[in-house]
Amino acid sequence: MILAGGRSTRMGSDKASLILDGKMLIEIVVNNLKEGGFSQIVVSVRDFKQSEWIKNIFENNVETVIDSDDSKGIWDVLKFSLPSNEIVQIVSVDSPWFDGKSIRQLTSVLKRNSGKIGVVPWSKDGPEPLLMQVKSSNLLEIMSNSKPIQLRKFVNSKNFKELNWKELTNPNALKNLNYPHDLPN
Repeated sequence: MILAGGRSTRMGSDKASLILDGKMLIEIVVNNLKEGGFSQIVVSVRDFKQSEWIKNIFENNVETVIDSDDSKGIWDVLKFSLPSNEIVQIVSVDSPWFDGKSIRQLTSVLKRNSGKIGVVPWSKDGPEPLLMQVKSSNLLEIMSNSKPIQLRKFVNSKNFKELNWKELTNPNALKNLNYPHDLPN
């Protein structure tokens, strides 16, 4: 199962619908997940309209989870939407360069670090939990015994394997799309 989220509209429109290299960001991210070995895709969306739009794009081959108005953001999405006993790759829709190769690399690191809850890529700015790969049951167990906190703080513990950005085989993997100047020329 995969949880692909990202609904921010800093660039003036729904990020999922932004076009990069002739494809919408949501299409790029879903393709990256599939190339990384994941087939069950769950997309976190803001409302029913966005849910229907995304399901239509993928001919109902993805599931959606609608954020409730009283949710505590990604914390609640993860806590209430993750399945049990699955390896889950989390990817934000604004991370189109986190490709199948990067996802497979995290899978390999997680297998070598079986005692960890998950693998979290670290950029120069710290942990990037919206690109982590986790064992869902282990993550859910710890989340159920914790108060909601920022994911960056939550994953900054011995329970998670840190993967330094310098170790990623794709040098652009942690690059994301938040502002117009993030788009390649």
